[in-house]
Amino acid sequence: MMNFLIKAYMVVLLIGIITSEVVQFDNCEDADDSICEIKEVRVEPCKEAKSKKPCKLRSGTNATIEFDYVPGFDAEKLVSQAYSVTPFIDLPLIGMDRDGCKYTQCPTKSGETGTYKNTLFISPAFPLLNYIVKYRLWDARVGEKGCCVTFKIKIVR
Repeated sequence: MMNFLIKAYMVVLLIGIITSEVVQFDNCEDADDSICEIKEVRVEPCKEAKSKKPCKLRSGTNATIEFDYVPGFDAEKLVSQAYSVTPFIDLPLIGMDRDGCKYTQCPTKSGETGTYKNTLFISPAFPLLNYIVKYRLWDARVGEKGCCVTFKIKIVR
C-alpha cells in the first residue's frame, strides 16, 4: 500500500511540474538579494514561457503563480500581495488574500528554501492588456522589505 502511495505522489508531483512553466522574471528594483533571493518563477498556464513571451492568461479563469525563494530573514507570519506595475504607482490586486502563510510554509527560517504557490482568479473586469505583475512576500512585523519579483502577463479573451 505504501509503495502505491509513493508512486501516486510522484505522478501528481510530475504533473504539477509538467503543467507549470518557468517564466522569465526580474527582481524588483528595490529588492535586496541579502533579504531574499528568488530562484525560479512558474505560472500555470503559460505555453508562452518557452518562447520567453508574456504568459497569456484567459479572462474569467484561474492562474497559478508559484516561486521558489530563499529568505534572509526569519518570520513567524508572512504577508503577500500582487500588484500591477504602472509608471506612477503599483496597483494592488483588490480582494487578494494577503495571508502568505496559507500559500507557503510558516514560520520561515533565514537561508531555507521555500515555495510560495497561489491560485488567482483572472477577473473579466481586468482590461485585456499587457501587464507587469509584481509579487511581494514579507515579514508581517517589519514592513514591505522581503521577497519581490516581477514578470509579464497578457490578459486575453
